[in-house]
Amino acid sequence: MVQQRKAQRKENLAPKQSLLPVRAHKKQVTIPHPLSDNLFKPKERYISEKEMHMRSKRIYNNLPEVRKKKEEQKKRVILQSNRLRAEVFKKQLLDQLLQRNAV
Repeated sequence: MVQQRKAQRKENLAPKQSLLPVRAHKKQVTIPHPLSDNLFKPKERYISEKEMHMRSKRIYNNLPEVRKKKEEQKKRVILQSNRLRAEVFKKQLLDQLLQRNAV
C-alpha cells in the first residue's frame, strides 16, 4: 500500500513538473518502476547521447537480417579473391607452358 501511495504521488507530481520551463538539452533518464519487486533497483541515471548511439548500433548489429547480410558480404569477398587467385594461377601456368614450348 505504501508503495502504491508513493507511485500515485509521483504520478500526481508529474503534471506539475511539466509546467516548469523546458530545457533545450533534455537528457534521457532511466527510472526504476516504483512497484517492481527487484531488490537491486537501478538508480536514476543520465544516458549520454554517445552511449545511446552505441547501444542502438549494438542492437542493430545483432539483428538476424544484418548478421546474414554481413556473412553474405564476407562470402562474396572470399569468392572474389578465390577467382582472382585462380586467374593468376592460370596465367602463371600458361606462361610456364609457353616458355617450355619455346625452348
